[in-house]
Amino acid sequence: MALKYTIKDNYYQDALRLMRISKSFRDKEGVKKAVTVMATDKAKFALKDAGLITEEINQARGSDLVLAVEADSEEIACQVLKEMEQTVSAGESGGAGAGEDVLNQELRVINVGLDIFKDALLSQGVNVVQVDWEVPAKGDEKIISILKKMY
Repeated sequence: MALKYTIKDNYYQDALRLMRISKSFRDKEGVKKAVTVMATDKAKFALKDAGLITEEINQARGSDLVLAVEADSEEIACQVLKEMEQTVSAGESGGAGAGEDVLNQELRVINVGLDIFKDALLSQGVNVVQVDWEVPAKGDEKIISILKKMY
């Protein structure tokens, strides 16, 4: 068995995305364990329980990303770790919408709040749909009672 890992300092990633990445690499031939997690105390506890903790991982901060692979051979562990790093860096997780560059897409907003929020977004060129929501029945108890029966 070979254990390889990488720690990326201050490299926050979404936990659900990291779970999808981990799962996609666990199924590779020769891989026993593959994990991508933020180095939180809970994650380090789980890594310890899984036999994937090292002194360096234990010293990592909660804002650090940990990638760890246990495989049948050093060669497989190194290759899979490299692929995991590329996947994390490329923004792909294997889930729906993988590879989409959401940060550079046109922003579209539905505002269910104050008009001032809509106005601020419009002044920045953002497409906004304003929902003019108000309390149902404007406080009329009889109408509110009827509406409750309809829900």
